[in-house]
Amino acid sequence: MVRMADLLIRGIPDEVNDALIREAAQNRRSPEKQALILLESSLAHGPAETCGELLDSIWSEPAPNVDERTIDSYLAERGRRSNRP
Repeated sequence: MVRMADLLIRGIPDEVNDALIREAAQNRRSPEKQALILLESSLAHGPAETCGELLDSIWSEPAPNVDERTIDSYLAERGRRSNRP
């Protein structure tokens, strides 16, 4: 049987906790699972030694949280000329 450690973090600022809960909900995870993923991704790999390792590290990260409607509106307007004088 593999033993897994527990971690208790006290004094988390409300805004950090709220952000964790929001991000977990956006990713359909529990806050505990989201916190574990964030810890693993920030601690799992050391500094990149080559450009290839750096690119692998960048592409392995989850995409940033963005409002998809905003991106869709940017893409819909892309290439259009403005109506400004």
